Amino acid sequence: MHRYVLAFALATGMLLFTAGIPAAPKIQPLPGTPGSGLPVELRRIMDESREVAFPPIHPDLESTINSFVQLGLDKAEHIRVLEVLRQTRGRHGDPAALMRAFETADLDALLTHEQIAGEIRFLFALMRHGYDGYLYFGGDSVFLPIRDAMLERLSDMPDPLPVSSYLNDIIEPALRGVIADNHFRIHSTTFRAPAYVPYMNGEFTLRRDGNAFVTVINGDAHRVLEVAPAEPLIGRQSPGNAGRAKVPSSGILPTLTADGEPAWAFGLVAAETLRGSMEIGVLFENIASGEKYSRALSLHRLAPVSPRPRYPEFALREMGGIAVLENRSLMNFSPSKEEAFLRSARELRDRPVLVMDLRGHAGGNIRHPGSWLGMFTGQGEPSPSLLFAGSNLQRSQVALELLNFFVPLHLSVSDSIRALLMEIEPRFVMLEDPGAPLPESLRWRFTTSVPWIPPRVPIPNENLVIVLTDKNTGSAGDLFVGYLRQLENVLVVGTNTAGTFLTGGVGRTILPHSGLALVLGTRLNLRHDLSQFEGLGFMPDLWVPPGESLERVLRFVERYGLASCPLVR
Repeated sequence: MHRYVLAFALATGMLLFTAGIPAAPKIQPLPGTPGSGLPVELRRIMDESREVAFPPIHPDLESTINSFVQLGLDKAEHIRVLEVLRQTRGRHGDPAALMRAFETADLDALLTHEQIAGEIRFLFALMRHGYDGYLYFGGDSVFLPIRDAMLERLSDMPDPLPVSSYLNDIIEPALRGVIADNHFRIHSTTFRAPAYVPYMNGEFTLRRDGNAFVTVINGDAHRVLEVAPAEPLIGRQSPGNAGRAKVPSSGILPTLTADGEPAWAFGLVAAETLRGSMEIGVLFENIASGEKYSRALSLHRLAPVSPRPRYPEFALREMGGIAVLENRSLMNFSPSKEEAFLRSARELRDRPVLVMDLRGHAGGNIRHPGSWLGMFTGQGEPSPSLLFAGSNLQRSQVALELLNFFVPLHLSVSDSIRALLMEIEPRFVMLEDPGAPLPESLRWRFTTSVPWIPPRVPIPNENLVIVLTDKNTGSAGDLFVGYLRQLENVLVVGTNTAGTFLTGGVGRTILPHSGLALVLGTRLNLRHDLSQFEGLGFMPDLWVPPGESLERVLRFVERYGLASCPLVR
């Protein structure tokens, strides 16, 4: 049995939310009065979830990561790929023109077979030299036969061929099912990993009675004896060397009622299907009569907030005296925006309760979450090494060129980042000259190592931070949630996140003849136990419909008087 399932089973077996059954068949709500503070049993599940978020280190972690690092690459091919990338960027001039070209491929344009064949060969050479998922998804033994099959397929198609047919009839079917990476995209075609989504039933509110769950049906108290999913919960695994996905599968999940009371509900996490609901079978026992009977229950999918909220990158507001910080994106922060973002961390340090609303978080610069948390706690930045171990393909010139795509050709991405950092933090003046060329030893040396993993000690934090998540919380949003997990007194409410972190250091370019946009990661990130993260994400403490999570946590804070009393230690 996997560690997450073990930990979840342990959590469900603990006295998390105790509620005795009185003589009358009426279940009382969880005790709680204004000023009573955070329920001690809820703190236990928060601590348990934090432990689960940091899995043990797999004994083969370092050798596994190193097995996905490109060695012995052809230097001449590397230079040719780099030259094509630079020529493509140079043709479009300034960043605004590059952005327009990146977003406006002409799908009706006609390409000759010679142009398409050359671009196909370039695409696979680029992935070999610049995509850190290349070996993870099989390397030459997988991708070169796919390339050759695409060329063979092309020979049977009209010449010239519309770009739309090239994309939809050659590229998409060839790579579908091979690449399962939520960051990989060609034009608007994505190649996502299997997603795992939560399903719940809101009809029954479950509470603990010793080691059992109880609920009220038609005025009578009933004990839950067994929950049996009607179908397999685990779908196909992502390609590569990932371990099996670890999902809550007991059929009962901790939740927060509409009145803000911690409780339990029927629910589970399953591989995504097109259906909005699924069934489970539940064996009940009427406590008064001893009658046992089975009942089929429908679980409904907890959809993310839709449409994705269009808020500013971040906004701070007060709701019922509670500070709510909304952060939907960490992209394209100007120095002034970043300064305001970091300033909000300082301003919120002394608030007893902070709601961090990360629903619909579209990702962005992965440096910002650590900077914000370091400023908020005053304890230094959380460690990414606690969350993921990764490779360093971004040392190569091809990967740097991909990261440079929207930067004018005479500059480099490190130039622009350094200029931004200098305005915020003068200590960065000591940075090594970013304009200097990479040493020869780093241009062609693709190495990786598992970083030192610091002791897994929670970062001290006196505030209660309530984090709202949904299945649109991805990429740097995933990382933000993982960082917050390292703090004491953090409660995550909503659903599991998107799980968009298999590859990072996301680079971009335009394919040279078709003009199709290409997005791919230049860094591979693996969980320390080699379990699957892509498509699965981080689990919450309390599973709540994302569209109702903010209102429920505000009632929760009010119910227990958390905004006006110290947290219970």
